[in-house]
Amino acid sequence: MADPLSFRLKKLFDRYIHDPIAALLAIPLFLILKILPYKISSYLCGTLMLMIAPLTSYNNRVKKHMKIAFPKKSITEINNLSRKHWFMLGQTIGEMPHINKMIQLGRLKTEGLEKIKTGPAILVGAHMGNWEFLLRVGDLAGRRAGYVFRPINNWILNKIQIKRNEDANADFYRKGRLAAIGMAGKLKAGEVVGLTGDQLLREGIMVPFFGIDTPTPQAAAIMSLKWNIPIYMVRIERLNGIRFKMTIEDKLKAPKNQSKDKAVYEITKLISSRIEKWIINKPEQWLWAHRRWGK
Repeated sequence: MADPLSFRLKKLFDRYIHDPIAALLAIPLFLILKILPYKISSYLCGTLMLMIAPLTSYNNRVKKHMKIAFPKKSITEINNLSRKHWFMLGQTIGEMPHINKMIQLGRLKTEGLEKIKTGPAILVGAHMGNWEFLLRVGDLAGRRAGYVFRPINNWILNKIQIKRNEDANADFYRKGRLAAIGMAGKLKAGEVVGLTGDQLLREGIMVPFFGIDTPTPQAAAIMSLKWNIPIYMVRIERLNGIRFKMTIEDKLKAPKNQSKDKAVYEITKLISSRIEKWIINKPEQWLWAHRRWGK
């Protein structure tokens, strides 16, 4: 059945009017941030985000999600936590043009890279600290990894994002069938793939996250079981100032003597539980604005 006229008109409006206008605003901002020293870019964006974000509807969403995760926290505690979150999210945006430079300057401490220097591996991270570093984990270990990405809705900014990450020494696969083919090829060749495990996936399996059964990506568990490949959780932490730590944790212990469906569930649950612990440890560093629990 043909798309309704209104839907087709909206697609045309977005492609030829909305997206170009948004790109014209975003591209100069990105170039300015790239020109600025990384410290100024980080703190400037953090300050601007702290000033603007609490005035938007996103702030209500963030605080709603925080109440789900931390029902015992008071309103004052939630408000303080949300302000810290907005400032650090702004910092993350300000640091994105400077990821490689920060690595070169030793701003990223790594631990456990030796675990993934040889053989196939599935790496699972989350939107914490500054998640842009996740796209460099393979390169830091001397590997050309493959990563799954979700396209930005703005087609112009999406092309720029892909171009911007060309220096990551990695292959990128658009979420969906192409990603499945790409990751399978990588792993069969004894290489490394990376995914995030903290986003809502409507096709995912229901796994508890802060006590609520939530659709969760199960691709890591399926691939691990299918080809007997280890899963390593990759944690990014923001330390004092503009310093970070990347930790490749010990291999995830897969359940034994279970049916395939049960094993997929248990592994996915382990991944979700580990990310939950990271968030509890440093809650201000997680991306609370995305709809992890749906609308």
